[in-house]
Amino acid sequence: MQTKGRLSGEERRNQILDAALRLFADKGFSGTKTREIAELAGISETLVFQHFKTKEGLYREAVKQLFAHHPVIPEIEEKVVQKDDMGVLTTLALHMIKHAQEDPRIIRLSVFTALEGSRFAEIFHRGEEPVLLVSEFLAGYIKQRIDEGVFRNVNAQIAARLFIETIFMHSVDQDICMTGPPLPFSVEETVETLVEIFLGGLKV
Repeated sequence: MQTKGRLSGEERRNQILDAALRLFADKGFSGTKTREIAELAGISETLVFQHFKTKEGLYREAVKQLFAHHPVIPEIEEKVVQKDDMGVLTTLALHMIKHAQEDPRIIRLSVFTALEGSRFAEIFHRGEEPVLLVSEFLAGYIKQRIDEGVFRNVNAQIAARLFIETIFMHSVDQDICMTGPPLPFSVEETVETLVEIFLGGLKV
């Protein structure tokens, strides 16, 4: 029987992961010390390493936990079956933008990972549903529509990656205002415009 007030192993592990995600999103992998994670979690650094053998292992599990809460493929599978081109792209774009707004750690971790090199990109894409997997899923759908004669004969992998990258960069830009002040339009109107332009270039 668990002693009252004492956390179970799973609860302690989740506590460490939550603290790690907060710090990794604020300071990146390199800028975060395991000592800081332990302090934020209110435990000893030794206890952190009892649950996670290495800092990289902790980072990998933290990213996996973050993306496990935001699966997108189940949301678009029905649209794929229906061959609803507008629905597939709109649902994907709305999901990515809205979840980035709800959980800013997604964008911050992505940017830090890009800055810290390919070794960390490999860790990042071991999430429960990594961006690369979503890109491949979308590329498969675009290729199917090309084969059916609905879309122009373009490189499906490039098209899928560019669509996802456009959504991602829009979310980044809304935060850092790289190209100007945040757009004063709804997410829905922004996504509708993007999808209309993208489909206009794809359709025969």
